[in-house]
Amino acid sequence: MAVRPPNENPYHHPYVKPLAVDLEEVERIARDCFEIVLASRSVGAFWNGDLEEFGEKSDWSFPSLMAAHLGTAEERLSTSLAKLAVLFRALDDQLATDDDYNECKARLESELSPFLTAYSGEGIPTTLRESCNKIIHCEDFRPVYDNGSEPRDEGVYYMTGEIELEGRKGTKNWLVSVDLFNLLEGVMDTICFFKAKG
Repeated sequence: MAVRPPNENPYHHPYVKPLAVDLEEVERIARDCFEIVLASRSVGAFWNGDLEEFGEKSDWSFPSLMAAHLGTAEERLSTSLAKLAVLFRALDDQLATDDDYNECKARLESELSPFLTAYSGEGIPTTLRESCNKIIHCEDFRPVYDNGSEPRDEGVYYMTGEIELEGRKGTKNWLVSVDLFNLLEGVMDTICFFKAKG
């Protein structure tokens, strides 16, 4: 790597200088998001609900660890997805005119779409890019939970991998649901494309 002379202004270099996006970081964030939801889906294994049959109070195995996980999972997922969405949008913008990349995007759209479902709002595309837009601009980030079809006050609630996002564009409100697993798979496939392209 050449070192520029200290009296040369790098602003005037003739080459294009896009935002530097670390593909390894994007991949790490996508894995983190995936693992946060997987951890949430396994919390039931640590709930001792059957203790009531023996006259004892239901409780968590490893209550300190469970409290740490449950107390931070949504915040960690929200923070990670915000970073991921911004970085992915930067990559997507940088290759907007690359024919190979546009073919890759078309394949992803046909194989994994819809990445989101719009419940309210007009003309919202179901693309990976729009999912990132909605993550970036949402005012309410709400992972969806389920308890395995148990009655409402029984069982243990875990993240399903669906995230409802609510916000507004101008004066119009919108509500969408993002399929986190499709989104993360699309991001990982895009990273594979970038790595193969060199």
